[in-house]
Amino acid sequence: MSQTPRSNSYEDYFKEINDIASSTDGENEEEEVTKTPDEGEEEINWLKEAGYEFVVSHLTGGRELTDEEIQGFTATLTTSQAAVVRRRVNSLSATIRSKQKHKVDVRDIFPESADSQSNRSSVTSSDGIEDNISAVPRRSHDKRLPSLYKGRGEYSMSGRRHEVIDNGGSDEDDYICFDPGHLLGVEIVSMQPKGTFNKHTGADFSTSGDLRRSVIAMPSISDEDIELRIEETGVKNTMQTAGLDREDDLPNFRILPDKLGTTKIADLSSADMNQIKSLALIELTSLMERNNVIFQRRKGKKKAKDSGIFGVSLNTLLDHDQKMRPFQTVPMVFEDMVQFMERHCLEQEGILRIPGSASRIKQLRQDIEEKFYSGSFSWVDVLPHDAAALMKQFLRELPNPLLTHEYLEAFAQVENIKERKQQLLALNLLVLLLPPVNRDTLKVLLQLLLKITQKKSKNLMGLSNVSMIMAPNLFLSPSSRSKAKGIREMEISMAAGTSNIVMMLIKYQDILWTVSSSLIHQMRHQNDLETQKKAREKSIMKFLRKDKSDVYKKPAVLNEGDFEDGVIRVQAPGLTKSCAAVKLSQSTTARDIIDKFRNNNLAMGRNKKKDNGSRGMGNFAEKDAQLFEVGGNIGERCLDPETCMLSLYQVNPNAEWIIRSEGAT
Repeated sequence: MSQTPRSNSYEDYFKEINDIASSTDGENEEEEVTKTPDEGEEEINWLKEAGYEFVVSHLTGGRELTDEEIQGFTATLTTSQAAVVRRRVNSLSATIRSKQKHKVDVRDIFPESADSQSNRSSVTSSDGIEDNISAVPRRSHDKRLPSLYKGRGEYSMSGRRHEVIDNGGSDEDDYICFDPGHLLGVEIVSMQPKGTFNKHTGADFSTSGDLRRSVIAMPSISDEDIELRIEETGVKNTMQTAGLDREDDLPNFRILPDKLGTTKIADLSSADMNQIKSLALIELTSLMERNNVIFQRRKGKKKAKDSGIFGVSLNTLLDHDQKMRPFQTVPMVFEDMVQFMERHCLEQEGILRIPGSASRIKQLRQDIEEKFYSGSFSWVDVLPHDAAALMKQFLRELPNPLLTHEYLEAFAQVENIKERKQQLLALNLLVLLLPPVNRDTLKVLLQLLLKITQKKSKNLMGLSNVSMIMAPNLFLSPSSRSKAKGIREMEISMAAGTSNIVMMLIKYQDILWTVSSSLIHQMRHQNDLETQKKAREKSIMKFLRKDKSDVYKKPAVLNEGDFEDGVIRVQAPGLTKSCAAVKLSQSTTARDIIDKFRNNNLAMGRNKKKDNGSRGMGNFAEKDAQLFEVGGNIGERCLDPETCMLSLYQVNPNAEWIIRSEGAT
């Protein structure tokens, strides 16, 4: 469990609250009202954000779901993740029945037990084969949602029975059948072996020693596999601030190497991040429940201005900025504030702690509002403490907090998780859940705060001091700040808890902006199943009546000959060598492949000298060139230079491999 800062360090926290209260006096602060969603609204919002909007449509339309149907659309989740989804579905079902004042449903009083779920009844299929199916009540108008079946059985759709088989072996030999489709019909999509999955290479070699047969064998991962791949180094930092020696009580961690490469948030496409976000919400909810931590996702009401700078939402500011700079990811005004502080404020004693002049800050704010977008504003005469105070004011006045109304409480509750790695996992998931502009702005802020702490010998602002000062600006609502002078005793817990969270955000930011390999694996698994569904949807019955050995095959590898030989074809648009076949070995990395496209750089440099300044004979990969994995079971990923390419190729054989320079499209 995290250690709380010593009580004598609370001084910075409460001084900041008092400074905030005295500097605003209610001006420019509109009351912020947060509310708990209405009954059923939280479940609806949660299910939609988790990717189950089609489930909400069915439930709100009066359509009940069976256990088998819920199993079907949670097949790619871990046991605890699936349980979270099931509880949300059941809660929404009960709420809808209550609101509609239906007759009491026997399922609300006598929920189906595990034993009843396993009961089977013998039936005879249309082709005379006797088999077992789940004893699930069916209505004449019932349109089945996707289902997951384990063991030998059948399901019924439109009067036709379809067979599902089990080879009768152990758990390791079982096959499951899953269909992620919905609404338009139900079909069998794939039969998957639950083999020995190597989560670091993605390959399952239990089915066959043949490389082609091992590709994309990705059963659902277990709860224990959801983790951040980090390890503690065993070294702690000692912070010296204003003559006070104390440890920050935060161990150092490092990210463990991964054969498939470490993935940062910026490495994934926006479509992939949307899918990751849904998985992150499910896992965060599961993680909090496992640790008995309760938080509510609230909605805030604060009137946001449509124009100007202060009190304007991050999205509105960014939309305006992107008309001038299409690739801008952080509001320009905040970026300018941070850049000014990085250039002129890092060594200023007491930076962030000393409030600055109220009259100068008011004039500075007015000048920015009037002149920033006209290009006539200058930072030349701005004083460091005034700039720092203005930056904090900008963050406080956001109509939707930087950490958002939805997840502000969740960030604060992370302190109540006992194990440090689990705290980091929760913070990592919360970072993934933030809107892109909030996440990017938070990252810019944290980078600045880290640079300030690194200059503590000159500015006397260590990690603890900076965290104590920034916590009220990120976590307290305007209504709390307006009562600052009377909250010292009641806010001691918040002072310690939220300051520790800010401390972790600053210190572990590189780890927190990493996408865990387990979430990427789940995303790949979902995409593989969807690909299989599309490949088979035209002929369900024909697919089911194929030879059973064909049932177990994965989607065909597009270039099977290349795959068996371990050869990839790399594209490099714009370079002289625009395409090349590369033979992979266990030691081939992404960096090695890029190097093949710049092997002649030195020679070409010599040729340029001989040609008296001519441009030479070709174009080669520059220093910022990167290798991208595009398509297959992922949208697009910029690869870590240390990625083992053979392991990745086994996981995603149908991907394209493209070399591009940073910023190229």
